[in-house]
Formats: sequence, structure tokens, C-alpha cells
Amino acid sequence: MLTYTCERGRVDVHRAWTTSEVLATIEAMVAAWEHKLPSDRRARIVVKPNLNNDLVALTGNCVDLRVLEGLFAALRRRGYTDLTVADGSNVGVARRNIDTFKRLRVAAVAERHGVRVVNLNTDEGREVVLHRDAHPAIARTVLDADFLISVPKIKTHCEAGLSSAMKNWVGIAVGQDKRHMHYDLGRNIFALNEVVMPDLVLVDGLVGMEGNGPGDGDPFRFGHLLMSDDAFLNDLVVCRLVDMPWRDVPYLVHAFDSGHLTARLWADIVEKVPMVRPIKRAPPRSRLAELSEARSLTWLKLAVRPLIEKPIVAETAYKLKIIQDVYSREDDTLRVVARKAEACGDCRRCADACPTGLPLEQIGKTTSAPDCVQCLYCWWVCPKEAIVLEGERHAMARQIDRYKAQIEGF
Repeated sequence: MLTYTCERGRVDVHRAWTTSEVLATIEAMVAAWEHKLPSDRRARIVVKPNLNNDLVALTGNCVDLRVLEGLFAALRRRGYTDLTVADGSNVGVARRNIDTFKRLRVAAVAERHGVRVVNLNTDEGREVVLHRDAHPAIARTVLDADFLISVPKIKTHCEAGLSSAMKNWVGIAVGQDKRHMHYDLGRNIFALNEVVMPDLVLVDGLVGMEGNGPGDGDPFRFGHLLMSDDAFLNDLVVCRLVDMPWRDVPYLVHAFDSGHLTARLWADIVEKVPMVRPIKRAPPRSRLAELSEARSLTWLKLAVRPLIEKPIVAETAYKLKIIQDVYSREDDTLRVVARKAEACGDCRRCADACPTGLPLEQIGKTTSAPDCVQCLYCWWVCPKEAIVLEGERHAMARQIDRYKAQIEGF
């Protein structure tokens, strides 16, 4: 464990990888930060994970279920009774009414712990004024909370450079109002974090995403968890851990320009926090991708939307690097139904990845809630074809083709 402290706040950095390590580490982290938690056990606690889209967490895109399992359990053990997990996935997901809580099995983990699920894209909102005429409605579930816990990922972002705690906050804007953030993304991420601040940050750095993030990058095993009481400081420490210059992260540039962060603070972090692993930067956006987001062409985008929705057009746009995400409206129906024990040998990767902590002998045998949430993590990490599935891939098909071999290689 490494702890970095300064006048602004504190960041704890822990190593963890297997489920047992993740659950034990989160319990220890929450215990170390218990003085920050509400004294009233009936306080409204809202956990805001990064559920950017419907890519399984092992791709590095969204929050790992092991992290949510550990956090919910730690809060319940301390007697908190009013827990909510809430996020608003990206505008493409919102426009198609895709339920990422269901697809990512977040809803199943929440049900295990009696945690309320709120889709912030359909929540009531209150308008805030930011920059360049941006005035997104911010979800009331977030604004009315007594205590906010941000649970971001560590990944590259083709526009924001890096996605961690501060970028995670874009998800509190309601539905299509997230587009307002892109009127000046770096400045508006910074400004939103001045208006609404998380009380605690728990960073899921188990699997990160690098390259063409946040929706089409490559996963990498990072094996770290962070906890902090300051999103600005947290993201600066994350930059150091992944060897990302802060000047390459527009929202941090604004934080430096405003005086929230200083060159002296950065020098101190570089001296005291070791770099863990360099992250591969996002490539420059194509001219077509930039044009697709131009405010002046919004009318054209709306006019051709029915055409863009056609699968062949979406695939072409993806190949031309205009878009990162290609969605299916059909949920997968995949389920784990068995494990071929004779194929396993001494491999225990499925048990190491199981969010609910099922022992090896129960993987593929216990397949019902609440002990199994059918997250398929055991199948994703298995390199020996020992996990047997049944059902239709549908929305899962693209990500299986894109990521299964990479995830097996962790």
C-alpha cells in the first residue's frame, strides 16, 4: 500500500487482483476512511460507477462487479440502509434505451445487497450553467444525496485524454444533455467537478483500457485500487501511475490554470508516487469523427440518424473510425450452465474472477442468484474452454469477437 497526502487531500493506492484480494482490500480501505462516512446510518448514499456503455468490465470500459460487490458489502456491514447505485450511460446507450445495469449484471449485484438502481438518463434534473452555453440538467438523485461515492475506471479517452474520477462525473448529466458537456469538454468536466463534488472516490484500476478509449481501446491488467477524498488530486495521482503527462488531459489543464492543482504538487507526486505502468495514449481523432460532433452540424446528424441506425452503415462508420460503439438492441441471453472440471488442471482463474467469491468447485454448479449473478466473468477469463454457456449472444457478439482472446491473456 502507498499513501500520498498533501494539503488538498489523500490518496491510498493498493494492489489487488483476485476476488479475495479485492474484497479484503475494499473492506480495509473503507475501514481506513470510515471517519469520512455519514454518522447517520440512514443517510442517502449514492454510488456512481462508470457504466459508459455495455462492454463487460473486463474490457476495461466499465466498473468491475468485484469492486461494487466489495463496496456494497462494506457499507452494509456498517449498517447503512439507504444505498443507491446510479449512472447514466453514454448518449448512444440512452437514445436506444439500452439497460446497461441489466446487460452488465450490475442490477443483479445490487439486488444481492438490497441496493436501489437508478438510471440517471431518465431521472429528473436541475439545470446548471457551465461553459460555451452548456447548461446540462444534472440528475436529482445525485444532487439530493447525502453522500456521493464515485467509482471510476482508469482508461484513455479520445477527447479527454484520460478518464478517471473527474471524467466519470459526466454520467450525472441527464440523457442527451451529456452532449452539452462536449461544447467544451475539458473545461466543462472541470467546471462540473466544481459544482458537484464526490465525498469519496474508489478507483477501479483492476483492468484498464488503453489506446482508442473509452469504447474501442485495448484492456490491460493493472491490478490496483485507489481511494481518495478529492477527485482533482486522485486524477493527478492516476496520471503519475500510468505515466500520463497532465498537460495531455484538458480538464486537468483547467484545474492547474485555476489553481486547484500546482506545479509544486505535481513535482511532489512525481517524487513520492512510483509509476506503475505506462498507458498507451488514445490516437488522434479522425477529421470525420470531429465533424460528426460539430454543433453546427447537429441538424444534419439528426436528419441522417435513421440511416446511421442501419447496421451496415454503423459498421462502416466504425471502420472509418467515425464512431467507437456499435450497438445491438437485443440483450444477450447467455448463461453459465456447467464447468468441465477435467479441462481445468490447476487453473483457478474463474474463481479468482468471480465477483461473488464462489469457490472453484461451485463454478458452473451453482448458477442461480444470489450466489451466481451470471456475469460470465468465469467464461471470459477461461483459456481452456472449460466453462459451458447456453443462450444467444446478440449484443455480446461484437465484444466477444473483439475482446475474448485479449481477456484470456491476462
